[in-house]
Amino acid sequence: MLTLIARRSNVVFLMLLLAATFMLSAAGAQDTAKHSPDLEAVHIGSFDPDAWNGIVFDVSAFGQDLPFAIRFGSKSGRFLDGDQIFDNISLVGPHAPDESYAQMGWCQYPRAATITLEWSRVNNTTIVGRIHGPMDMQYVLEAYSPYQRYFTGEYHLTSNAKQIVGIHYIDNHLDSVLHFIAEIDQPVTGAATFSNVAQLNHVMQAGQLFYNDIESRSGAAGLRFQTDDQYLSGAAGLQFRTGPSETAHFVASVGWATSKLEAESQNWLQPGRIDALLDHRARQYEDERPRIAGLFGDAPTVIGNSMFWNTQYIPSTGLEFPTISRRWSSGFGGWVTGEWDCFFGALLTSVESASQTNDALRAILSSQAPNGIVPNVDGASGTSPDRSEPPIGAFIIWKIFERSHNLPLLEWAYPRLKKWHEFWFRDRGDGQPWRDGNRDGLLEWGSDKGSGYSVGGRGFMQQAKWESGMDDSPMWDDVIYNQHTFTMELDDVGLNSLYALDAECLAKIALILGYKEDSKTFTEDYDHMRALVRKKLWNEQDGIYENRYWDGHFSKELSPTNFYPLLAGIATPAQAHRMITEHLLNKGEFWGQYVMPTISRNDRAFPDQYYWRGDIWGPTNYLVYEGLDRYGFDKIALQFARKSYDLFMSDWHSHQYTDEQYYAWGGSAGGDKHYTWGALLALIPMEQYLDDNPWDGFRFGAFNPSEEGELQNITWNGHKVAVTIGPNDTKLVRDGVERFAANAGVVVRDYSIDSQELSFTIKTPRDVSVRSDEFASGAIALRIDNDQRQTLCVHNGMVSFSLPAGEHNIVLEPKER
Repeated sequence: MLTLIARRSNVVFLMLLLAATFMLSAAGAQDTAKHSPDLEAVHIGSFDPDAWNGIVFDVSAFGQDLPFAIRFGSKSGRFLDGDQIFDNISLVGPHAPDESYAQMGWCQYPRAATITLEWSRVNNTTIVGRIHGPMDMQYVLEAYSPYQRYFTGEYHLTSNAKQIVGIHYIDNHLDSVLHFIAEIDQPVTGAATFSNVAQLNHVMQAGQLFYNDIESRSGAAGLRFQTDDQYLSGAAGLQFRTGPSETAHFVASVGWATSKLEAESQNWLQPGRIDALLDHRARQYEDERPRIAGLFGDAPTVIGNSMFWNTQYIPSTGLEFPTISRRWSSGFGGWVTGEWDCFFGALLTSVESASQTNDALRAILSSQAPNGIVPNVDGASGTSPDRSEPPIGAFIIWKIFERSHNLPLLEWAYPRLKKWHEFWFRDRGDGQPWRDGNRDGLLEWGSDKGSGYSVGGRGFMQQAKWESGMDDSPMWDDVIYNQHTFTMELDDVGLNSLYALDAECLAKIALILGYKEDSKTFTEDYDHMRALVRKKLWNEQDGIYENRYWDGHFSKELSPTNFYPLLAGIATPAQAHRMITEHLLNKGEFWGQYVMPTISRNDRAFPDQYYWRGDIWGPTNYLVYEGLDRYGFDKIALQFARKSYDLFMSDWHSHQYTDEQYYAWGGSAGGDKHYTWGALLALIPMEQYLDDNPWDGFRFGAFNPSEEGELQNITWNGHKVAVTIGPNDTKLVRDGVERFAANAGVVVRDYSIDSQELSFTIKTPRDVSVRSDEFASGAIALRIDNDQRQTLCVHNGMVSFSLPAGEHNIVLEPKER
């Protein structure tokens, strides 16, 4: 039984108070220190995977890491803090990539009221914020170590217990001491220091904080803490209430001089100042970030909110980007990347943040093993050199490059992507290709045996399943893992299609970089694999590409990967038509209110609705959607986008979840509730507005949508772009000038403009009038479907022409004078 001890020990209290005062006086003396160098780097953000409700200050000086952190706990009956917040998140609000504004909230169940935390980074070293919640609850501002195992700093309380002061001494530079201050503007009802934040949590679970009274505090928790300062400086807490306004404001900052930090803190805590700043920053971020008005209106917002609340800074690499999820990072010792998870994450962050996109790509490719594998998983607790995952890297990086034109990143990534591509068929050293076990030219998933450590083990069937990315798919239920080849005895449609796509994209990347011979080699590789998949994996009887066992018979387990030959451009038009009409649109297999389950609806395993056994996943939906787009199934692609969006938004609106996977009938299927790639379901409809891909180039517009919408504030190749879609309107605006307009819901592909000509293809559901504003003046020659049709005159910067329903190739070029 935990008991509270009311009696206070005046002697112990006085000794502790004098000790704290002495140490704070010594710290204040550092204000006059001669050495106040510039900080080398200050990374500020919600980087602790166990603390949505926290902010980490990761500071570097003199080549040393000097971290501090704060977070907030709440108590109404029980105390919620740290990882306990994860399952209580009720608001996944905006999170600007530059930390100019962030908002999140949680519920203290069974109460429904949301506790809202907002904060803003106001300069290189300071954040301000507010917490809004019921005034009858208790709250604790906690200061602690974000990397507790090797925290070397100290936390103390000021004599009036209104501030928490942190200190970091610096090896070989003891005359330069880094300070940290955190302060709240509400009356403090309790304050204490601890050896670590877990002890603070234990105290709050049992009772409340007392003012540096060791006997009372130990009694409150039913524990005994040693009284030496070295055991009471790893964490500190200020307990408070929000008061009648239900709002408390706070400031936290780092610097060399406490007097400056205190003055800055007092300045910010003047009435109304933090509120004014946060309100302004919230409006500013909302005005500047990508947004949609109308059809699929929440797509860019939920992508940004989902992704950037999963952003972490990894000190060992110096990289800042969203990892798989906060909970996965916590489980892997502080950070983790997954191969296709991280590539998809980079694609999602490219909607809004070039820097986090670049860091994500560098993080996953930097984990490459010596043999070329880009691992299934890499994190603080280890990596998986025995296995990779679906090879989507070149495809994703090509798409990102077309948006950003970041040539240095492309040059850095190319040799790593090339080495990874070559791994799959490379001789492993004994004459056996790594992933062509039966040497028939087609690939299988696998996991290599060996003596080195690999996360999750190595060299068995389960690890080979993990390489597929579809860990427990019914496709593998009766497949044999070959102990000699280290592969499944199954030629896989999905893997071979993605390998072909990888070769196709690498050929384009090599050409951009001027490696013409490489480009030729990759093109030949693509053509060879395309032909081989067509020959060996197409089942004419079933009308779909199927996995094939080594004994020659086809697997009848159908999943989204059976449609990947569309993504890779392998299927003939006739084959594509059969795949879509006989299988995708078949309500007994894949079509329905929501799409698309990871095993067909008529499969024996579909009722399992567990993980990859029938649930719907963002990555497989995205890859199938890209295949629909490649083959011009525009009407179906729009419906597919609608179904994906509705699936995502149903759980987002209800619970603010970005689910790892979804039930086939909607809602969370029991995986991670805040998993980054779930937002791919929102990227699919966003790409109905605007996209760039290896086969269509710059693409915009939707085919005869029933609703109108406008995508704004998108940056594309250095330009601000906006796109309008609707049943009677398609527009492209670049840098504030309308460049293209049509009075129907059309799809425009391969839109290319230079000084010589404008060219594009257009698909329209009916006769349409088209207007182009790409030419300033003069006479323009119009060619439609390679026929010279007419000469147009530029009038007020515009040329107009009409087209019949259907698909057309358009070329506009100035006529020679």
